[in-house]
Amino acid sequence: MITYFYVKPENVGKDGLKISGNEAKHIISVCRYREGDEIFVVDGEGKKYKVKISSIGKNKVEAKILSRTKDENEPDLFLTLAQSIGKGLKMDWVVEKGTEIGVSSFIPLLTQRTAVKIETEKKERIKIDRWRRKALSSMKQSLRCRLPVVNKIITLDELLSCIKEFDLSLFGSLEKACPSGGPKKLKSLAELKKPNKKILLIVGPEAGLTDGELKKLSDAGAIPVDLGKRRLRTETAGIVFCALVLGEVEG
Repeated sequence: MITYFYVKPENVGKDGLKISGNEAKHIISVCRYREGDEIFVVDGEGKKYKVKISSIGKNKVEAKILSRTKDENEPDLFLTLAQSIGKGLKMDWVVEKGTEIGVSSFIPLLTQRTAVKIETEKKERIKIDRWRRKALSSMKQSLRCRLPVVNKIITLDELLSCIKEFDLSLFGSLEKACPSGGPKKLKSLAELKKPNKKILLIVGPEAGLTDGELKKLSDAGAIPVDLGKRRLRTETAGIVFCALVLGEVEG
């Protein structure tokens, strides 16, 4: 079975690279690779290396680069998921599975009905660090070479000011009476057929977005999208939304 290991971009040279810390321990102690073995390494910035291990230290692996490829197994677009934070480990699951299917960036979102409260900067930092570790692990497991960005936690109003940075913004909605004449069917969106490079998907909390939030999103240019007849839990909606959009764009 193919396994990818992570190298910090600054530790990659012209002909070789160095792996340290937990990744080196995993190579040495868990996978039990030895000098002369060949492995695959990714730098999280789009490059994949086939390397031959040249030396092994206590917590360090040095290797000679045999070949390089770029953006292997990566989607053709930059897909960002702005996901309302769910209780417990739901956001961990979203980051893990979202990375597997091709999400490029995550924005943990606070809305009026978000059940989770972030009380201190320390708690926010702990959560973001954990989500970033999830993204790193999932990137390697899914044979990707770009590490998704896990952004800081923001409010919906803060997100609204960023919408213009995207070529297309969509939000999931079950509300038949929402602004813009109700949610659109994904397959009917001509905008998805355009050469959009940056797409933003917005998913609200279990209790849904308020009427005011729906109006703010529509006024900012985001398009409401129908994700189906059945009501999905917020973490399920995020992954389904991303998979459907990737399927439409890449398929």
